Amino acid sequence: MPPRFSYRLLASTLVFFLSITNVAHSMSKVENYRTTLRVMSTSDVHGQMLNYDYFSGEEVARQGLVKTAALIAQARAEQPLTILVENGDLIQGSALADYAVAEFPVATKTHPIIQALNHLNYDVANLGNHEFNFGLDYLAATYRDAAFPVLASNLELSAATAAALKSEWLDIAWIERQVKLPQTTQSIPLKIAVIGVAPPQIMQWDQHHLKGKANVLPMVSSTQKRVQRAREQGADVVILAAHTGMPKQTSDPEDSEHTGWLLAGIAGIDAMLLGHQHEVFPGSKVYDQLPDVDSTAGVVRGVATVQPGIYGSHLGIIDLELAYTATSGWQVVGTSSSTRAVTAATPVDTQLAKHLQSAHAATLSFMQQPIGTTEQPLSYKTARWQPSSAVQFVQRAQLWQARQLIAASQLEQLPILSAAAPFDAAFSADETATEIAAGPLTRGAIGDLYRYPNTLDIVKLNGAQIKDWLEMSATAFNQVQENADPQDCWQALNQEFPHYNFDMLLGLDYTIDNTAAIGQRIKDLRFAGKQVAASQLFYVATNNYRANGGGDFPHLDGTNTVIRGADMLADVLLKYIGNLPQGQYTEELENHWQVIGCGGRI
Repeated sequence: MPPRFSYRLLASTLVFFLSITNVAHSMSKVENYRTTLRVMSTSDVHGQMLNYDYFSGEEVARQGLVKTAALIAQARAEQPLTILVENGDLIQGSALADYAVAEFPVATKTHPIIQALNHLNYDVANLGNHEFNFGLDYLAATYRDAAFPVLASNLELSAATAAALKSEWLDIAWIERQVKLPQTTQSIPLKIAVIGVAPPQIMQWDQHHLKGKANVLPMVSSTQKRVQRAREQGADVVILAAHTGMPKQTSDPEDSEHTGWLLAGIAGIDAMLLGHQHEVFPGSKVYDQLPDVDSTAGVVRGVATVQPGIYGSHLGIIDLELAYTATSGWQVVGTSSSTRAVTAATPVDTQLAKHLQSAHAATLSFMQQPIGTTEQPLSYKTARWQPSSAVQFVQRAQLWQARQLIAASQLEQLPILSAAAPFDAAFSADETATEIAAGPLTRGAIGDLYRYPNTLDIVKLNGAQIKDWLEMSATAFNQVQENADPQDCWQALNQEFPHYNFDMLLGLDYTIDNTAAIGQRIKDLRFAGKQVAASQLFYVATNNYRANGGGDFPHLDGTNTVIRGADMLADVLLKYIGNLPQGQYTEELENHWQVIGCGGRI
């Protein structure tokens, strides 16, 4: 087992004060000694340890921590004074991560992803929102053997939470480096404080795990308090690892989930590491409308900032130029922000890959476990502009589970609808997407269909609210002119609108008219052949992310949820197949909605 956080102890503070007099005497001969602290960041790796796609069975050229590791080694070789920070959404989102949750004995053995971070000598890790998807006990067991401190600066655990859990996570991580002076045996201590926050919306998205056990506080106020305390306790450098992004394509910086712009305004932060949105910064132009954002230099309101994409595709690097004098101590006098991309030519860290081989082999076996058959192909390919067999498979599984949950409750009987989105669709005919051939279904196929650790929620809404929901989904289309020449349906897609927000509601018939203005596109909304009345009540089976505010859909903020399921939806799909006669899925595609305006009526 790796050593537990010995450097958490602040005994080094005593050493600092005992040695500073001698150091200052040596430094009096140096008017302005300078050095560079390199801060490296990964974020949103989502369990992608290897450069391998378990669904296609092929290597992936531009992602995987085994490739990011080569960039880390190169960056370390260039600067002797470095720290490496992981900024959240690490343990969820890949087949390997799914295997670990389902079958790896994390209670007794070191999680393979944590083994990887230990091998790469990470200095600190911040928790992201997806770290909470599997509950606090699993989270604590996963990070138990981490050879680095783990941050959760805006997480409050209740009095009822086990003391063992409370000891796992810090609100400030202290890292001390000894900066050696040239042509002398002396060195100067450099005290680095790292603070880490994540979106408070975790309390909505994973309330079934956190209610009564924890609370996630607002990021800005929590960061302000930690920065102030870090400075009062003698931090020379303060780094903020914020698992959040910034509002996109707008000049309005106010957003409770994406608070990076607001956080940059807190005095005392020397470097800011962002994540959550999967953007690459500096480099992306999506933040250019915000004031005081330099997307080329990587500066937000004067603070050096990076965001390193997704799946280990980039390494974020901030170089802090430090100056020391005997009278003023350490000061940040210059900054430089950049991201380095994994390319096809980036080598694999063979030692790390070797460490992961056992987990890789177990994942391959896990993915091949047969669970049933399907009589028709299940495809997300064209799901952004026409009904999808894969989406309807998910919707029918949700309906099957929802009927059981409602029957076991004391709720009144109402019609039940099912909402789902295509997680891996396409924006063009040339783009790949999830496509499963008719025939045997494996765990891997189910994981391909449902890649998120969501659970099933049931909301109660009226017809007007449901129409608003569908109107939000209909913003997934670009507006076209009425009577315009026929267009390719692919060209009608708004590529800024993510696949996972394009909800379809099985149980209703409707038309999307993208010649109409946003908010007025849902036409001829019917249930059982009759127009849906504004006051007509329905239950809608959906995922907990959507039911609790994910995507900012109207009327979906948790207040209209009437049932919260405990099973992850991937498991619901598995149980649904197992409940079918001979495990065979035989349902045919239902063409219950259509689009006007992308080449005519589909």
